[in-house]
Amino acid sequence: MLDISQATHLLTSMGVSSTLAARAAERAAQKQTDTDPLTFLKELRSTLEELSAEASSTAADGAAGTAAPHKPAYTSTTDLQAKGNRTAASATSGTESTAAQAKPTAPFSNLEEFKQWEKGLGHTFAADYEAPDYVRLHTLMLSGGDDTVVGRYMFFKNHPEFAADYESIRQGNLSQFPTDGSTLIKTDLSKLSQETADYYRKNPNALLAAEGFNMDPTLAKMRMDGGLSVPSGESVSEWLMSNKWTKDGVVAENNRVAYANADFIGLDGKGAGTYRRVQIDTATGNLINYDGRIHDPLTGEAKA
Repeated sequence: MLDISQATHLLTSMGVSSTLAARAAERAAQKQTDTDPLTFLKELRSTLEELSAEASSTAADGAAGTAAPHKPAYTSTTDLQAKGNRTAASATSGTESTAAQAKPTAPFSNLEEFKQWEKGLGHTFAADYEAPDYVRLHTLMLSGGDDTVVGRYMFFKNHPEFAADYESIRQGNLSQFPTDGSTLIKTDLSKLSQETADYYRKNPNALLAAEGFNMDPTLAKMRMDGGLSVPSGESVSEWLMSNKWTKDGVVAENNRVAYANADFIGLDGKGAGTYRRVQIDTATGNLINYDGRIHDPLTGEAKA
């Protein structure tokens, strides 16, 4: 059974704010002591919806008394790169050409320069700071030490727009990228029934939770809504992890492997390639970048 700390970590890794995740996990644990992950997931879904509604109500009340600009909770992944370009451009010298500003570059060119850049980052965060999705994607790596420094270097080298944004938020500014986990979704909602797709569009945290437990989102929702019976003798959780819903019926699927290999397409389904990831070649230990180039695992530099 997941304890509170494990449930909190799971939720934050899926894009839920750390404060909301901690409150949801604690409240769900108090309400539900069942060891069945599906039951716990159902309680988490309900709790997240309750807390999200409370937060929305509080935000609305606060907005009524202030003229502060509102930052949308969700930004289409199709606008992500353009927004990053503008963020990076705003930090460059005003004497540079517009064309140059439109192509952000990383503030380092090798691993040693990255280490110096990272050491120089500030430690001031805004009072209402919320971690952007790219931070949640790499929470453990970004808080790691020398053992993950090459991974951090490669990530920010591949995403100079994120490097500029990360440097900015470490100086007390809010991120210019999505912070609600909406870009971390892997499920193609266009392949779900209209009813199920509409539900998850309104409740992305529930979708992230289903993905986090490696369960097919349609079958998980049907089960939690009481509209699905699992074959006799089958473990409910294992069955939901080993099957998926299709328009032609339920078929076998190793959802754990499927999610591991799936890209982050976002809530709008158009975000493939948003996060340019690096893979490890288990045979050689080398790093394989998103463009197929081989990199040294110790320096991050491309090999000939």
